[in-house]
Amino acid sequence: MSWLALLALAAVLTTAAPVASQTGPRQPTPDGVTIEQVVRHAALAPQIVDYEGTKILSVLRGAEMETVTLNEAHKRPARTRLDFLSPEGVAGRILIDDGLQAWHYEPRLHMVFVGPSLGPMTDAPLSFPIERYGARWLGTEEVIGRPTAVISLWPRAGGRERRLWIDRTTGVALRVEERDPADGLVLTAYFTRISFGLNLPPALFQPRPPAGARIVTQAEVTGPVLPLAVLERGVGFPVRVPQTLPGGFALLGGVPVRDGPVLAAHVQYSDGARVISLFVAPAGRFGPSGRGDAVAALGPGARTAVVGSMRLVLWDGPRTRLTLVGPLPLAELIALASAVGKAAP
Repeated sequence: MSWLALLALAAVLTTAAPVASQTGPRQPTPDGVTIEQVVRHAALAPQIVDYEGTKILSVLRGAEMETVTLNEAHKRPARTRLDFLSPEGVAGRILIDDGLQAWHYEPRLHMVFVGPSLGPMTDAPLSFPIERYGARWLGTEEVIGRPTAVISLWPRAGGRERRLWIDRTTGVALRVEERDPADGLVLTAYFTRISFGLNLPPALFQPRPPAGARIVTQAEVTGPVLPLAVLERGVGFPVRVPQTLPGGFALLGGVPVRDGPVLAAHVQYSDGARVISLFVAPAGRFGPSGRGDAVAALGPGARTAVVGSMRLVLWDGPRTRLTLVGPLPLAELIALASAVGKAAP
């Protein structure tokens, strides 16, 4: 998932680990497989399974849970489409991601945003980072009539607990929950209906901008994922970013991207389940950061913005303009931006 991760697409793993009935990722479950094998099955599922279904997503906003209903279609290996159905404020929103590029139509603005996928890069390592996670087997349970394996994961560096109900046949996560020690349940995403093995037409995943919609292109992927040293040579300026970020996020690498006339670096971090993107461009090539809420902790001109399901933090370093985009609550994205800023030139 990409800006798809931008629904939850929604929360960095930031909680205390459970303390009872723990099992290591490589210890066998009552089903005779290890938790590691269950998670690897889930990680590979999008590459081998087509599905279409209706999903309910609820995210804690302040003291209230906000809930949206959407239709999700996935065609292997990396094409996903989300059609938002309710409530009225988001109905008509469409997200399409093919693993390289994401297309987002926001009906309230009558605008289309086009940019690089925020899902894992196609040649990024698809492996569960065993050494960075604790894990616990919670048992088996039926979800919409299908047997699932229920597991709990949490970053050893500290973070929210994530519970997954993984379909035992296909590996697709039919339900996901995230829990915070202070706030309790902060995110729930679950299918109310799902069908597998469909011959979904490729045309379903081809963007068709509505008549008269303004199209805003943010960046375009121009090459494979690169280590930082190679990326710096490609963009022609230093890309000073940390190797790790709070919450178990580790650097994957990056690609050069072009934002209009400006060549920038698109760097990605992953915690093994979600991906966040950091765009680094030379300072002085852009005007003021524009609309959004000010973030005093990141310096003058720093802004946050929410466009539909897309959340971002934009600020200036001494020599660079930085934009962090991810499937996280804004407060947590700002904390990660602060960690990036300490390493930025």
